[in-house]
Amino acid sequence: MRAAEAGAEVVRHEKNSGYGAALGTLFETANERDADHLVVVDADGQHDPAQVPGLVATQRASNAEIVIGSRFIGSSQSDTPLYRRIGLAVINTLVGASLRFGYSVQRIRDTQSGFRAYDADAIELLAERADLSDGMDASVDILFQAAQEGHEFVEAPVDVTYDVADEANTHNPVVHGAVLVRNVAGRVLSERPGRSLGGPGVICLGLGVTLGLASSAGLGIVTAIPRLVVTLLIALGIALAGAAFTVGTRRPSRD
Repeated sequence: MRAAEAGAEVVRHEKNSGYGAALGTLFETANERDADHLVVVDADGQHDPAQVPGLVATQRASNAEIVIGSRFIGSSQSDTPLYRRIGLAVINTLVGASLRFGYSVQRIRDTQSGFRAYDADAIELLAERADLSDGMDASVDILFQAAQEGHEFVEAPVDVTYDVADEANTHNPVVHGAVLVRNVAGRVLSERPGRSLGGPGVICLGLGVTLGLASSAGLGIVTAIPRLVVTLLIALGIALAGAAFTVGTRRPSRD
């Protein structure tokens, strides 16, 4: 209401369709208007809109497609509760490792920040090609979609306060975390089967075959390794490699 009263153009959904749907509309609207920058700020009151120019300035200086307002770098100040810090540490580690392992993305310390700046290339990608969840895990979908396209991420310090009304955040952190884990695992397995399944499969298969040959040749302590272990390693390697091939051949074309 305040934005409309101040003369801003307000785009509304007829009904609440979820966080991801709102983001999708933002990207589509910004793309239609040929925006150079789009800054997204969550509506829960935790971020200070006065820091928007800082994110845009960082984007212009770095030429990064996406700038993430981070709670965990530089001069950022946050009163994040302990239980949230623990949960965020787990999720940030999981998402960050998956992005680095699957897409060679540099470390991202705050993967869950809802305070982000997007340049025109990122806006176009996320408006036209992104497949975003309707839920809160859309923020992770964006990171993986952008990483898949080779976009660069840069973080800028921002302040966050949790001294807001309890109604501002109605999402159960445990349920939200479980959804994110499922999302990340599904993306890495489906989009990078070679790295996530094929690589470990080849390692297991190679190790099993090597141990089997060494045991058969009577080489020292290797002979004490049960045949069952060797058999399981070979079977697991074949299964993982086969799964990687199956997933890879069934992936839809991105053309």
